[in-house]
Amino acid sequence: MQTKRKKSQIARYAMCCKRSAKALFFDKKAASVVVSTLILTAGVLAMGIAILYWASSWGRVATRTYSTAEGNSAKAIQERLGFEYIDYSSNVLTVNVINWGTSANLTIANVYIYNNAHQYIGNYSRPTLRNISTNSLITSGLATGGEGYFQITPSPVLASGSFYYLRIVTGRGRTFDGTFATP
Repeated sequence: MQTKRKKSQIARYAMCCKRSAKALFFDKKAASVVVSTLILTAGVLAMGIAILYWASSWGRVATRTYSTAEGNSAKAIQERLGFEYIDYSSNVLTVNVINWGTSANLTIANVYIYNNAHQYIGNYSRPTLRNISTNSLITSGLATGGEGYFQITPSPVLASGSFYYLRIVTGRGRTFDGTFATP
């Protein structure tokens, strides 16, 4: 009798375990909560990685831009442009310059002319630089120690016997001032 009773208890226990196992493995509500939590976690991780990648790429762009600006700034500080000769005749202004700084490839972005009262006369963008000795076109800028010249035709015609100021702005933003008098 004892064994019969034990068998019935074991049977009830087995039946209870089956129900618990079924409830655990086949309960759709519990499974959907776990699955939705996993999906949300994966989505948050994916978005976090995407934002991290985006932010780091912008950081690299900003670093590269800053480095380029700092490099150009340092080169601009090293620019030195000297006026060798400024001549105005037949309404043509000829300016001979020399790059005596340590920064190579010096280019001229703008030339400004002012009268003796510092009133603006004209602006001339990107004058054509030429080599003094060979008269050939200088395309990559004046090398260190290089000499060149450019010619511009001021409009209006400059008054004779007057004093004028010339301002040259380089491609890196440095300004150099010179003076000349018209015959």
